[in-house]
Amino acid sequence: MKDIMDMHLNHQPFMAIKNGTKTIEVRLNDEKRSQLKVGDKIKFTDLATGENLITEILELEQFPTFKKLFTKYAGTVIGSPENESIDELDKENREIYSRQREQKYGALAIRVKLL
Repeated sequence: MKDIMDMHLNHQPFMAIKNGTKTIEVRLNDEKRSQLKVGDKIKFTDLATGENLITEILELEQFPTFKKLFTKYAGTVIGSPENESIDELDKENREIYSRQREQKYGALAIRVKLL
């Protein structure tokens, strides 16, 4: 088995994975994330508290853009408010990932389960 991949999360999405409401982590499908395989483990670290969670990847789904991803997955399953629009999600995500990087790598939905 490969090493556990480390990823950092803000406190709110970290707690949403911990309490079981967030089951899909949304990331840029960059060099690091494109190495992921179903069955791999991800260690999420809460940026606020330093607490860790270990999850297992159940499914990986690639999308050409985050907007396409948010058309399929939105709300609590990705750790966002239920009533948040695709445009709002896309705008927030642009604060994390530039359009250039999104066009280069695409988006990745990582379905995880807490271990």
